Amino acid sequence: MKIINPEKKEISRYAVRAALIVLLLTALLFYKDTVREIWEGVRQVKAGELAAALLLSFTGYLLEGLTIFCMMGTSVKGAKVREGVFIAFACEFYRLITLGNGSGVAEIHYLHKTRFARDGIETGSATVLTMIQYMIKRIAVMAFGLIGFLFLCRAKGAGELCREYSLFVAAGCLITAAIIVFFLLLSLSGRAALMACGAMDWLSLRFPSRQCNFQQWREQILLLNQSGKMVLGQKKRMAGVMLIQMGKLLMFYAIPAYLLYKKTDLGISGCVFLMALSYMLSGVIPAPSGAGSLEFVFLLFFTHFMDVAAAAPAILLFRFATWICPAIVGGILIIFYSRWREGGVTGK
Repeated sequence: MKIINPEKKEISRYAVRAALIVLLLTALLFYKDTVREIWEGVRQVKAGELAAALLLSFTGYLLEGLTIFCMMGTSVKGAKVREGVFIAFACEFYRLITLGNGSGVAEIHYLHKTRFARDGIETGSATVLTMIQYMIKRIAVMAFGLIGFLFLCRAKGAGELCREYSLFVAAGCLITAAIIVFFLLLSLSGRAALMACGAMDWLSLRFPSRQCNFQQWREQILLLNQSGKMVLGQKKRMAGVMLIQMGKLLMFYAIPAYLLYKKTDLGISGCVFLMALSYMLSGVIPAPSGAGSLEFVFLLFFTHFMDVAAAAPAILLFRFATWICPAIVGGILIIFYSRWREGGVTGK
């Protein structure tokens, strides 16, 4: 039997916490200009508006945690809602410290390391769940954005804006639809999966130096095809996940809408739909330097109805409530909540 030295375990725990704190400080240093701008924007809003934004944001992340819990339920028994909530906030912390690239890997890690469920989730299965969850998120973003576009086409004063950017809306929907169809084919069609594996084999021969990468992708394609049918076959659960994601987006989109609906004739519903359209197109319309795409599109759209001085604090508050605060909460849960750690969420 392997004997674990408690002192070494404690040292390792402190080393991990120290490393996470260093990474957080490094990320904040990297984002210092952005954080300064966000803080200046937050200072311009009232305390009640800030409280409302945080309430909407944290409700959205609770729904994100419920999404993760529902996805876990497709593969394991005994999962807990609090586990999904923890993972939702923890992923935002890793999104911040890895400059936007580590949240997916973090979710796979925590799904694999969970102990709340009776059965563990294998790394491959956790990867499949994360990929399918991402696909559902993209569907929800596209659906909300398209509904917003159709609503705004009939809204007073927004018709010209919709006509001007209708091609971008079509492009955004087509790109998202292409990604969704690609994932669905790999998940549900054995023939499509075999063709994709054949392409990976051909690329491995064509580019021997990247053979390892192509073979890993080949394994992921096969795993997605084997597990995807089982997960997507739970239609009621997947429909529930979609509705939860729509609810989460509604909470997020309501943050700038709450601040701006009195400053425009669109009303609160119009502002929500305009934010939904901005969010969807932020991944399609090129932004200066390739950064701040959401802010760029948001100001581009909302300044059709108000001046920049009124619109800017709303998007800065949105960033504060949906990016910085959840990341801080996630870091606190990871570093200081011993019950979560020793209970098994963060490792065996």
